[in-house]
Amino acid sequence: MESAKNHAEMVSFAAYLPEKTVKTTSFAGTKDMPRSLDFVRLTGITSHHEVAKEQGSLELAVQAGKKAIARAGIEPDSLGLIINASVSKMNPNLDQHLSPSLATLVASELGAKNAQTFDVSNACAGMVTALMIAESRIKSGKIEYAMVISGEFITPIIGEAKRRNLYLTPRAIASLTVGDGSAAYILGRTKHEGRIKFSEPITFAQYNRHCIGQASKRHRGPQMRTKARDLQNGVMTNIGIFLQRSLLHMDLKWNEIDHTYSHPTTPKAVKKGAKIASDLLGEINFLHNDSFDTANTASTTHGVLLEKSQKNGYLQSDETAIIISFGSGLAILAMHFNLPKGVKDWS
Repeated sequence: MESAKNHAEMVSFAAYLPEKTVKTTSFAGTKDMPRSLDFVRLTGITSHHEVAKEQGSLELAVQAGKKAIARAGIEPDSLGLIINASVSKMNPNLDQHLSPSLATLVASELGAKNAQTFDVSNACAGMVTALMIAESRIKSGKIEYAMVISGEFITPIIGEAKRRNLYLTPRAIASLTVGDGSAAYILGRTKHEGRIKFSEPITFAQYNRHCIGQASKRHRGPQMRTKARDLQNGVMTNIGIFLQRSLLHMDLKWNEIDHTYSHPTTPKAVKKGAKIASDLLGEINFLHNDSFDTANTASTTHGVLLEKSQKNGYLQSDETAIIISFGSGLAILAMHFNLPKGVKDWS
């Protein structure tokens, strides 16, 4: 039975981006695109990060995990649960990892010897889905700290798309909007209720064929095929009613949320969705829409944006933030939380 004394809160978060940066115009200039499409202008993405040769999903995740543990001020063996939520799960040789769970390998690398481990899969909505599970475990009183982690080595789909000839395979164009990166969140037990809340998850399964990721049939590694316009229309059609229902479910007032983070398929798409939300609910206090130089890092996007906000000095302890998460399928869910104590002073 859930104890009335056990609640969860955000203790820390962290993100890691590999050092290498790649300009969008180096692979998606107007000469490369159908009808001389200006891809940077269309998407708002100017660059992204790519892994070093020795890095894969595991290596990326471990970097973010170490930083999150240091910021939380805990020892790795204090973690009672680690959930991995990455989409890619690839090693540096482009082999997809199947078993054991990637979370198990992360726990070993971090020295989290007391953590239960498993993976969760829900496309780009995986981390928020996993955070909802972690919160329930903490509220049960069984564990004190939980980590949700993801490392996304996803940029091989860029090369695969280019090799397929974008003039003949327009559904591969969305594959050019991604970047590599990782993120980690640590939740901890608290006696204070309401410091983290979740919406009811919604799946609009009629859009389940609009974004398909799978092993490439022609080349080593993954591929992605996306009906980008149809998928975006699905999001825009449903985002208003989703937000209205979510605010009621979480007992929130839109104008009292300090920071808003929406899944950045592209900065231009976020801007379009924000207008719908503003017209329906009122002005957004602070929309963090600066993925122009990191692109869409799949499940880790919100963590990457939070890390940017922290480094830029935008975040204060106990301010509130909402993460609006989308995953192909189409899965939508949201998380509202109080920012951790000392967030402004993290290194």
